[in-house]
Amino acid sequence: MPSAAQRLCRDVVADPHAPLVAAVAGPGGCGKTATLETLARIYRDAGVPVAREYTEDTSTALLVDDAHALDDGTLDRLRRLAVARTHRLVVAYRPWPRPPALSALGAVLGRCRLPVVLGRLDRAAVAARAADVLGHPPCDELTDFLFEQTNGIPSLVDRFVAALHETGRLADGRLVGQETIPDGVIEQFRHDLDCLDEQVRQVLLAKAAGVGVSACEGAFATGLLTDAGDLVPLARQAILSLTAAAPTPLMPARQAEAAALAGDLDTALRFTDQVIGDPRAPDRPRAVMVAAAVLARRGMLARGVDLYRWLGAPALGEHALVMVPALLGVGALSEAQHVLASAVTGPTLLAGAQHLTAQGLLDTITSTPAAALSRLARAAALLEPVGQTALLTDDPAALTAVVALHCGEFSIGESVLSGHLSPRHQLLRAWIVMRQGNLTAARALLDACDLLEPRDELFAAALAAAIARHAGDVVALTHSWARAREAVLHHTTDLYVLLPLGELAIAAARVGEPAWLAAHLADADQLLDDLGRPAFWAAPLHWARLQAAIVAESPQEAGQHATALARFAGSHPALADAARAWLRVLAGDIDVAVVERASRGLWAAGQSWEGARLAGQAAIRCRDRAAMSSLLALARELTSVDTPAQTQVATELLGTPLSGREREVAELVVSGLTYKQIGERLFISAKTVEHHVAKMRRRLGCATRSELFTQLRTLLTA
Repeated sequence: MPSAAQRLCRDVVADPHAPLVAAVAGPGGCGKTATLETLARIYRDAGVPVAREYTEDTSTALLVDDAHALDDGTLDRLRRLAVARTHRLVVAYRPWPRPPALSALGAVLGRCRLPVVLGRLDRAAVAARAADVLGHPPCDELTDFLFEQTNGIPSLVDRFVAALHETGRLADGRLVGQETIPDGVIEQFRHDLDCLDEQVRQVLLAKAAGVGVSACEGAFATGLLTDAGDLVPLARQAILSLTAAAPTPLMPARQAEAAALAGDLDTALRFTDQVIGDPRAPDRPRAVMVAAAVLARRGMLARGVDLYRWLGAPALGEHALVMVPALLGVGALSEAQHVLASAVTGPTLLAGAQHLTAQGLLDTITSTPAAALSRLARAAALLEPVGQTALLTDDPAALTAVVALHCGEFSIGESVLSGHLSPRHQLLRAWIVMRQGNLTAARALLDACDLLEPRDELFAAALAAAIARHAGDVVALTHSWARAREAVLHHTTDLYVLLPLGELAIAAARVGEPAWLAAHLADADQLLDDLGRPAFWAAPLHWARLQAAIVAESPQEAGQHATALARFAGSHPALADAARAWLRVLAGDIDVAVVERASRGLWAAGQSWEGARLAGQAAIRCRDRAAMSSLLALARELTSVDTPAQTQVATELLGTPLSGREREVAELVVSGLTYKQIGERLFISAKTVEHHVAKMRRRLGCATRSELFTQLRTLLTA
């Protein structure tokens, strides 16, 4: 038993009736349960009752195992017990999952007593543990073999030595016979895998098969990975033995899912192609869902829809609802409605989120923005506990942000994106802060996103063009257009890219290359026609194309889009009013009252920069000096410009809130620990710590290490 655990047990032996609050933390198999069992025995020998589930009885010793799997309510009640410090409370948990309620409990436990942090055994400890099982010391060769195969994980040492001993593979402390894993060990691994989170299980399966996927925190928390992210040799052999007994067509689909979750999209598509092309494959639905999700990221949503149709909704079962966003995205309204009406919603969080997402997106076409946002925001909240394990054509948080951007509900978009750090979420966040007038923050968020898939690259290129346009930077706009030309080539038109498509239409007009987007805009028109020209999606695109026509000095085309916006006056009064005002301005008919009303209407609808531009262009064309001065003053009032205060806001946007893992790393960094020490404390590799620090430094814009430390101290204090 590690020294920290021994000290805890000695303290309980010294006074078993005294209040005690302590935490026992560590990855799977490192002795948390064994430590609690020892404490339970000590308490019972002293006449103190032991409870394993929540109780407020101060006469008992409450020993809670696997707290990472408890619900928030129970964790919060345990936290209140810990704060009181009147109970005998010991809580054991893994480093992942780490819900906020567990972090809060862990913080209280840590203030009461230094946590017992369990980890791997060194070689000498492996030898001692083997000796406990065998009744005599193992030889050096056996010790080396055990240490290499188990990576010093106590539970693996115990089960491996016991199995070798029971099968007659050990004689006088030496290994005899073939160095294969006993069947009993393999069956124990089968049970271990069955108890794991789906994403974690898939990552371990993929690693055993040699698929180059990145390890998630949950995989490290199992204790089955080395610091480098490789499977412990014993675990790898056992998992390969298990998967070898499974039907061979089943594995590629699972490997594809694991690869996609880890961001290796090429590998994912390679495996799905194997399954989809094999008529005997039993796991085709999984492969189709993985392929469709990957294709959506690759900018080929329509190809994913083709796969769904080829398989058929009945084959997807309770996952058929995943088809609805994709079908709506390509304009198949009646088909999407049919799938939604006939699908059976399962009892899982994922199924509930899929139903809300499908209905929320349908609401953008058949109902109101408020109804759509309500359902989509609830879907995002419902999916948070399992979001990392869900492969969808797009996740509810991102879709909520897209919908919020279309209707100017920026605060809702920001709220839903809070805590999401993927490039897609950060790009959408950048769009929001850009529309709010903070170009510094938008640029910083955009610059932090690299290695983008085609869908995200299209958003990034359009965002770069939008920032340049709002800043009046012609050179930057020209550069961003070169990037946009490439991005457009790799992406087909679907409902969810109308926002960047509209911005690129303006950029194309500015650089004199409108023909480059003509086919995509024609596809957008056909898509909207197929959906019945829903105002929610059509009006913002007409507005963008009106701006493009103004830039291209095409009054006839501008009139066509203004007429279209007039039809949407009931749902988009600000855009319709501003379109009429623009036509009058272009004709030289400057009415200050009309322009002011339209400009302020745009500001109220979340289009402050567009409102300022309308007022400014009207002022330029105005012959009356007093009216010109009034309109210029209005333009200055509505224009948001970058200031030192906004630069500070940008830093705050990028620096807070830190993710849960980043906060843990930051606290240990500023306390002076080395990367290796931090890794040991958090059960991750030193390389992973270095990655977290580099990411925080980049996001905070710190040029030096000392500057980073200063920023982190400020954020942690706040």
